[in-house]
Amino acid sequence: MNNKFERINDQINQIKLIDTHEHLIDESVRLNCVNPFIQCDDWTTILGLYAKFDFVSSGITQKEIEFISSQEILPLDKWRIIQPYWNQIKYTGYGQVFQHTINDLYGISELHEKSILELQEKYVSYRKEGFYKETLKQANIKYCIVNPPGRPFNETELPALLYQDIDAMGMIRMDFEKLNENIIPQITELNDWLEIINWWFDKYVDNAVGVKIGIAYFRRLNFTKTTFEIANQLFSKNVESKKLSETEEKTLQDFLFWYVVDLATKNRLPVKFHTGYQAMNNFMNLENIMFNPVDCANLCRLNPDTKFVFFHISYPYYEPMISLVKHYSNAIIDMCWSWTINPIASIDFLKKYIMTSPINKLMVFGGDDLYVENLIGHAKIARKGISIALSELVHDKWISENDVTEIADKIMWKNAEDIYGIE
Repeated sequence: MNNKFERINDQINQIKLIDTHEHLIDESVRLNCVNPFIQCDDWTTILGLYAKFDFVSSGITQKEIEFISSQEILPLDKWRIIQPYWNQIKYTGYGQVFQHTINDLYGISELHEKSILELQEKYVSYRKEGFYKETLKQANIKYCIVNPPGRPFNETELPALLYQDIDAMGMIRMDFEKLNENIIPQITELNDWLEIINWWFDKYVDNAVGVKIGIAYFRRLNFTKTTFEIANQLFSKNVESKKLSETEEKTLQDFLFWYVVDLATKNRLPVKFHTGYQAMNNFMNLENIMFNPVDCANLCRLNPDTKFVFFHISYPYYEPMISLVKHYSNAIIDMCWSWTINPIASIDFLKKYIMTSPINKLMVFGGDDLYVENLIGHAKIARKGISIALSELVHDKWISENDVTEIADKIMWKNAEDIYGIE
């Protein structure tokens, strides 16, 4: 088994990944430390979105979080705040991403007081023009697909490296301030809002590879179809600052959701969803998450012509998602972020998926991160997990060793190119 794993691991490490989901800001924004994306530009930045959430889960206080995010606190003093919490989270997927990143990128094998100043120095010296391209090269990633933070679409300065999605969250949740960039003088009725949505699609649809909807953080994915007349009445009530009931708000969001989905489908763009476990802390509605597979199946049934991509394996409810993809021809799974949430569950998912559902409807990698350096750690964990899953299937004689390259090529890059139409 060990020799077999080493051979397969060598193969997997040589295959370029397509990274199907990140939140990377442009390199110039990162280098210029533009708020709110970069609050403090030091080594703690690459603790990133996720390790800090595990710190909160392990007991760090809000005041301590503010200290480690402050520009006023010295790098070594930040370590002294972090150290007791780091010892609690360093075994998690989030912790291991950070460890692999600082080891492979900076040559720092262990995080401790004596390594902090070296880490800070190397963090600063690495950050220079071209470091995005260099990081992807080192991680053996061909390119990334980015769900942009901020605007619904980012006119990136690195279009060959950072392909972009249209983010539709604000369209469905009616973020008037963010989306109405002087498109119309005043929003008074539903047609005004639809005109704004159309403007974003008309302007950027030819440069987008998909439409991302992250609304599962706020509600179930149980979108029903309603008429324009009903939605228009509710929209008018909303713009008049009359509070909508929970049912009314859902009905209006449902209409806008299907409007966006129909636009995406018309333009042959896959529609992507957050499913499963949620980032941040102390608000996750696990009941809503439990219903994600049920709701996703209904979406596939209601709109058979739409290509739906479901992110994060709907962890921890991933076995129903495998059956969903097996049954519905328009359902696709993207394992982005799942390797970081739970690497062991992701290995289990990958093995079960390969033995259950068509191999052309799975994409296995995306770091879902804001900071490019962490792609080193995300890719390292994913490659290890892919290697373990495939070597175990070979060992148990479900597949042959000759099958490994064909499977790996498809799930690591070919499927992404086919699904998103990227050549």
